Amino acid sequence: MVTALGVARDEHGVGMDALTHRRILGAYWENLGVVSGLEVSGAAGLRYQASAGVAVCSTGGSDGSVEAYWPGGVTVEAVRAGDGAYPRIDLVYLLADTSAGGQVSLHVAQGVPAASPSPPALPAGGLRLRDLSVPAGASSTQSATPVGSVDYAIPYGASLGRLGIYEDKRSLDAVGTEVRRWYPEYDTAFYVPTDRLIELVYDTDVICRGGSWLSWASTFQLDGQDVPNSSMETEASSRVSAHQHNSRILEVSQGNHVARVKHGMAAGEGHPYFHYGMQPENGLTYPGRTLQVWDRGPAK
Repeated sequence: MVTALGVARDEHGVGMDALTHRRILGAYWENLGVVSGLEVSGAAGLRYQASAGVAVCSTGGSDGSVEAYWPGGVTVEAVRAGDGAYPRIDLVYLLADTSAGGQVSLHVAQGVPAASPSPPALPAGGLRLRDLSVPAGASSTQSATPVGSVDYAIPYGASLGRLGIYEDKRSLDAVGTEVRRWYPEYDTAFYVPTDRLIELVYDTDVICRGGSWLSWASTFQLDGQDVPNSSMETEASSRVSAHQHNSRILEVSQGNHVARVKHGMAAGEGHPYFHYGMQPENGLTYPGRTLQVWDRGPAK
């Protein structure tokens, strides 16, 4: 029988069961991850510890999700001291096991020492809290340092805000700029924990010098490839500065990415001049050139 959250089970067992409850909870979250707290650190011995906090966990897609509370404490397992020659990466994870009465526990998977170590695989049903690098010869986990970033749980439909920005604060008299020679610049790295819609935004003010007019063009690139249909031209004269605002919304997959802009003169005479900050001649303040990456929500 199909039921709903908030419907108590009657004497015949009809009503909300735990599995349905977990599936409803799972729909509220875009991904598994940390909600608050759960900061991982080493300890005086060979265990790791995590502060009190809340996370969204799951033992598998069909099992739904739980919102697990950890009161703070150390891992169940201890690890070995550091290898005599090589570092290793340990993985600290939280486990909310619904098949064991919903017990929440903190664990560590020990890595393999190597010249360039990799984190161990995440055990089934676990939620990765932190990877930690253990130096060679370490006698306790206090010597371990965090590696990478924390995956935070995102409520479904929420925005992550600005993911990255590159600001070019140079005033630049670009003498020698050639027509249709493109300059890929402003590499801006960002990470998204799920498939997302993002917006790339490029702004610049440009004026023509050494001629009467020019066309300044820009095209977005993502991970080294041109973003289709993202080019824009702006005509600038020798008399007044022109502003270009180029933006494009696109879908990206979960993981790490690099955005940049490919810009240059599409046509015209002379060369471009870009100003940042106060211009004494007119008392105006100019923003320079910027590339921004904004999150616009889940790609669903």
